Amino acid sequence: MKRFLLAFTAGLMMATSLWATGIKYNGSALQENKEFTRTECGTMAKKTMPETSGLACSRTTPGYLWAHGDENTGDNRKIVAVKPDGTLAMTVKLTATNSSRDDWEDICTGIYQGTNYLFVGAIGDNDLKFTDQYDIYFFEEPAISSGTVSLTAQTIRFGFPDNKAHNTETLMYDNIEQTFYIVDKVEGGVCHLYSLPFRTDYGTTVQKLTEVCPLGNGSVFNYCTGGDITPDGQWMAIKNKEYVLLWERKGNESLSATAKREPVQVAAYEKEKQGESLAWLDATTFYTTSDQKKDTPIYQYVRPPKTQDSECIESEDARLKTQKILRDGQILIIQGDRTYTMMGF
Repeated sequence: MKRFLLAFTAGLMMATSLWATGIKYNGSALQENKEFTRTECGTMAKKTMPETSGLACSRTTPGYLWAHGDENTGDNRKIVAVKPDGTLAMTVKLTATNSSRDDWEDICTGIYQGTNYLFVGAIGDNDLKFTDQYDIYFFEEPAISSGTVSLTAQTIRFGFPDNKAHNTETLMYDNIEQTFYIVDKVEGGVCHLYSLPFRTDYGTTVQKLTEVCPLGNGSVFNYCTGGDITPDGQWMAIKNKEYVLLWERKGNESLSATAKREPVQVAAYEKEKQGESLAWLDATTFYTTSDQKKDTPIYQYVRPPKTQDSECIESEDARLKTQKILRDGQILIIQGDRTYTMMGF
């Protein structure tokens, strides 16, 4: 009994160290996740990308980050590939069909029908004047090498369900549902999460977003500036300039259901001046940087991976058991002698 009590007390102390009280969200104090550690891993040089507004981790060439700036006119209509230390690897000069929007606010990666895509959100509207003129550029993610290349992107144009103008800085993509999730940026009010399924054949037809839910009551967590969803779809992170909040997907639920639960707060996050960018590498690691007119640090947030968290599911053939495990931050499906990722390959 004494050994049991000691073990129980140690476990309780560990849980307390990981989950303390954080900011208020809908009037309730959030749990605070203390698993992440923060490291300055590099610098985004002003000459490489002034006013970095969007950040995404490459899936075609792992180990690199994609970034873009805020204002994109003429020769500035570009994205760059950098190493996490900020070293420039490649520049992509980008043109987009059926679009002239210059206020690029976020970038993300995603898989659709087995192809890696890059998505750039020309979705800013500080003066609230564009209404149904918000654009997502999409194109197949190129392999990262060196030098400069030119690419043409297709355009998805969208508007909001209330038919009003919204200023927006957060574009995310969920590989599980193959759906965009978009957050508007509201100062001193309530930010909302919206969704739009990705398709390559929308053409020039303006799509209407679907409203998912408010993100809190706006009293503390407002003015959302960035976010991302892990490649396995398990975690969604959304930030403003002061906080990063995490939502964990439970089982096979929709991300809309996930977003309606209370998140947890990342304790390690420190306020960044003009902090607008967040990109998940995997379920254990994400990066942030700032939108400033000078050299800005790139930060890496890392938590220890879970070595194995498995569940067994009986198949019709009792000799074959399906295991779902979490290994090195990736969800794997093991059936017999075959191993699959959540994406099926």
